[in-house]
Amino acid sequence: MEDEESQSLWQSSGGQGAWVSVVVEHRRVSKLPFLSSLTTSICFQEPLTMGKSYPTVSEEYKKAIDKAKRKLRGFIAEKACAPLMLRIAWHSAGTYDSRTKTGGPFGTMKHAAEQSHGANAGLEIAVRLLEPIKQQFPILSYADFYQLAGVVAVEITGGPDVPFHPGREDKPEPPPEGRLPDATKGNDHLRDVFGKTMGLSDQDIVALSGGHTLGRCHKERSGFEGPWTPNPLIFDNSYFTVLLSGKYDGLLMLPTDTALLSDPVFRPLVEKYAADEDAFFADYAAAHQRLSELGFAEA
Repeated sequence: MEDEESQSLWQSSGGQGAWVSVVVEHRRVSKLPFLSSLTTSICFQEPLTMGKSYPTVSEEYKKAIDKAKRKLRGFIAEKACAPLMLRIAWHSAGTYDSRTKTGGPFGTMKHAAEQSHGANAGLEIAVRLLEPIKQQFPILSYADFYQLAGVVAVEITGGPDVPFHPGREDKPEPPPEGRLPDATKGNDHLRDVFGKTMGLSDQDIVALSGGHTLGRCHKERSGFEGPWTPNPLIFDNSYFTVLLSGKYDGLLMLPTDTALLSDPVFRPLVEKYAADEDAFFADYAAAHQRLSELGFAEA
């Protein structure tokens, strides 16, 4: 049964939500969310993404990342809170403004001021749940820790392996409110937020939308109610198959979801991912990585 803390990734009050990106060392895992046997390797130093210059971290820091990842795997599986962990990672990163070089995945969600943003309703639960584990690893930045939680959430629910590069530094001040996507709007809004502001591509937008395969919306937090897919704790391509089917009985599709079907660029990608889960996993992984590294390790 889904834990009450499992919820929509981009869910928010006033319709605002959040999004993600990744690059995969593609390996399929068990479709049972808590029985996946994962031995994901974490990339630490070699720059694998063009335009990035990743910082070198100490051996002690690397060991702390490995240990924290193991702790997170067990904890997220036990609490059935993968959607919530992915959501905090997305919302932390999705505030980045490529024009002003502000916001982004730099640990500011730990501050009550950012948790109080309308789009972040419910994320104080994620912060509270994660804090006891974070306290075991004082060497880690909150910025790295929250993004690591998102990576683990995807992996343990059957999704792609997400390359993770540590070295993000915590920033002292949260970004201004209002930067996350508004779920009540359409394609122009998606391109404004993800393209013009964050610097992501049309393909990233559709791939990240597929992250809605995890979780559900809660009416008291977003004004919407229900899961996107029949199995909201399994990461697969069912978001796209359901979206294309047009049959949403007992399920939810937001305006930003259905808008993908009317766009000449977005719709072919929806059809591609519905037909080919491997293609979706590869593109989602690339998109999640880009989102999680917005403003980080810029060359």
